[in-house]
Amino acid sequence: SAGLSGVRCPPAHEIEEQIIECFSQLRLPIYRYLIGIHIVPEEADELIQEAFLRLYEQLSRGGRIENIRGWIFRVAHNLAVNGLKGRKHLTVMTREQWDSIVQTRKDPGPGPEEQLLDRERMTHIHETLSKLSRLQQQCVHLRIEGFRYREIAEILDLSVPTVAESLRRAIVKLAVERHG
Repeated sequence: SAGLSGVRCPPAHEIEEQIIECFSQLRLPIYRYLIGIHIVPEEADELIQEAFLRLYEQLSRGGRIENIRGWIFRVAHNLAVNGLKGRKHLTVMTREQWDSIVQTRKDPGPGPEEQLLDRERMTHIHETLSKLSRLQQQCVHLRIEGFRYREIAEILDLSVPTVAESLRRAIVKLAVERHG
């Protein structure tokens, strides 16, 4: 069905399939990023849920998103930075719809050994990175998730030179830390 602007709103089941696909690919990277910038796990889960609900709302309204991965990271980052306090949630999807999406996730997740190793590795990285400034931490964690400088700049709403300089300083600091 074409809207007034001629933009076709995709049917709900198509949107839900797209959300499920995005969720299964991006939940873990976003979670790692949020934990990396000192968001507690429970809140990280809540922020991820809110970010995906906003994605659902955007797509339901026929909104075009060029780069879904960058878009959802930016939303999650902004929610994390602003905190959820006093915000009217834009939740359009019901709790049941959300739960069914979470349950249809294809990957069952890492096994207990992988989780433990991952946790140890993350703890070590976390301790090292905690010596960086907040901005440097954000840039490094997004770089770890494979974002380019331009994408990091968009997510954090910064200029590319600022991102490049933050990463350069972070690398110097981490190198000193390792050899110090």
